[in-house]
This record gives sequence, structure tokens and C-alpha cells, in this order.
Amino acid sequence: MTDREIYYFTGKCLALEEHPEFKDQVIACVKSEMIDWHQFVSLCSDHLVLPAIYLKFRAYDILDHLPEDLSSHLQEVYALNVSRNTQILKQLHEIISVLNPHKIYPVFLKGSANLLDGLYADIGERILGDIDFLVSDDEYLKSARLMKDAGYAEAYDTPDYKDIKTFKHYPRLYHPGYGATIEIHRIPVDEEFTGWFNNELIELEKQSVEDLPGSYVPSAKHKLIHNFIHGQLSNQGHLFGRLSLRGAYDLYLLSKKFPLERALTEIKPRQKAIAYFALVRRVFGLDLAFFPKRNRAYRVLYTKHALNLSSVLFYNAHRSTLFLGERIFKGYLGQIFQAFYSEEKRTYLNRRIFNRKWYGDHLRLYLKFFAKNK
Repeated sequence: MTDREIYYFTGKCLALEEHPEFKDQVIACVKSEMIDWHQFVSLCSDHLVLPAIYLKFRAYDILDHLPEDLSSHLQEVYALNVSRNTQILKQLHEIISVLNPHKIYPVFLKGSANLLDGLYADIGERILGDIDFLVSDDEYLKSARLMKDAGYAEAYDTPDYKDIKTFKHYPRLYHPGYGATIEIHRIPVDEEFTGWFNNELIELEKQSVEDLPGSYVPSAKHKLIHNFIHGQLSNQGHLFGRLSLRGAYDLYLLSKKFPLERALTEIKPRQKAIAYFALVRRVFGLDLAFFPKRNRAYRVLYTKHALNLSSVLFYNAHRSTLFLGERIFKGYLGQIFQAFYSEEKRTYLNRRIFNRKWYGDHLRLYLKFFAKNK
């Protein structure tokens, strides 16, 4: 199978309950040795969906048809994730015990919110990265101080040319006794999107967590919107033609809680959201049952996504061109232009261009980016 075929094969595996007849196709592929299982595992690892794949294969009695070492590997990864997520749940209780006495009641976001909210059928289904939670602007720095007093420390030094008070979230904090780092948000998304998705909006529909009193999660609708913003806008999935299978799987599960079309009413870049929802539908083999719309933005996104999967040359050239264009025109030149009429932007630039560490950090950024080329 090609990279593209493996990718779409994985998508259909993640949605096996929607088309159980696909089980026979999976087994037939195993028997015919059509699948390069190293390639499959590598893709699933990159997209952080191995535990979810294990659970799908287990639910549909596919594990016994797999090579024994593959079945054992999937089970081992799943078991490790169960253990890790069990520790994360304990960590969430610890966070609440630190913040609640000071009348701070966080709203957990993204993966940890879905875990607390029972979105997943199994505690080990989702690989979690950071623990993200939202507090008010007034509670932002205080929450960080309280977590530091409880034994957390910054995972990396913050450059002195940056102002923590203006960050979307506080620099990552880690605790030697826990496996997950935490990110304390003062706003849920990048500043440019807070005009239509912000703390006040989440506050209106936030839901208390039954098993963790003193904490909240966003409504299913707001989780859907946040999923789109995080993957397609903040992480520039729409621009680069990328689709995270973990993010897509979360969207698929959330769509069972709240209709995608109704979520569109609160999304400002509506056409990009339609494109995202439609591409997830296609990758998961759900046809029109999942989301019945397509548009020009979808055709552009799908074309870029398909070319990324099919051509290493396109992937590297497209990715590099966009990265450099964003940095040069929107980043450097755009900020210099804004500095002519904004004192705040002039201060922002002065703190950077006269700081030697800024140049070193940017060099490392470029080296890291181009090292990721296929």
C-alpha cells in the first residue's frame, strides 16, 4: 500500500462501527499480506492513535488475525497508555486540590476535558500530551504561582525578550512526580481568534465534572469549535494541508454529541470549517452521513492533503515555501510595518532585535523545521 492508502485505511479502521463490513476487508488485507505493518504502526504512532486502533481491532475480533508481534505491540502500547492516563486523572485531582482552596475553578480543555467528560469508551483510548486548563486573566499568574508552590517548575526557560503576561498560556510546567506537563491558559485560543471564541463564550455553556467537583469542561459544541481552531487555524492544518488523525478522531466522537452543522453558526471562518469537516468525513469513509457539504475550500484542502500524502517532493517544497513565506512576510515584514503606527509593536520589536538570544532561538527554529523534512 502507498502512504495515502495506508492513511485512508487507518481512517476507516478508526470508524469501524460506522461500516462493520470493513472488518472483512481488513482481515483480507492481512491474509494477502498487502499491508506493510511497520508502515502502518509508524503512521499510527506519528498520529498518536495506536491505542484507539487496538481497541477497534479488539472490539471487532481482528487482533487474532494480525501477526502475533503486532498484536502484542498494540496491546503493550494500550496498556502503557491506560497506566499513563490513570496517573493523569490523579494529577487532575491534585491540580484541583491546589487551585480550589483559592477559589479558582479551572475549565479543562482538549484531551483532558474529553477524558473527564467520558467522550472515550475506554480510559486508554486517547493519548494525552499536556494537561490544558483555562482560568480567567486575573487568575492566570496566580494559578501558575500556586502550581509552582505545589512542586511544579517551568519545563524550559522563557527568553527575556518575551512577556509571559501576554502569552496564550503560561510556559509548560512539569512535576517530577507526574508524567504530563500542564499549560495554564488565560485565553483558550490564539489572540487573533478570541473575537469570536473566548473565555466569556465558554463560560456561558461550561459543564461541571461529576467525578471532579470544582472543575469544568466546555460544552460539546465549544469542544468542536476548539478542535477546529486548534488543528486547522492555530496549527495551520488548512494552510499546509495537514490532518491529524487524533484530532479527526476527536471530532468524529464529538460529532455524536453535537451536530457539526449547528456548530458552524458560531465559527467565523465557516468555509474552512466546512472543508475540515468534509475532509474528516472522507478520510473516515463516512460519505455524506457524517457531514453533507463540500465547498471550494474543501477542494483546495483535499488537493493539498492528497498531494502531501502522495509526493515527498510536493510535501517538502510546499511546506518549506509556506513556512518561509509566513516568517518573512507575515512575521518580519508585517511586524515592521505595524511598528510604524503602533507603540506596542515598536516595544515588541525592540525587545527582540536588540537581544542576541532572539537570533539564536530563531536559528534553532529554522534548523528544527527543516530537519523534519521527509
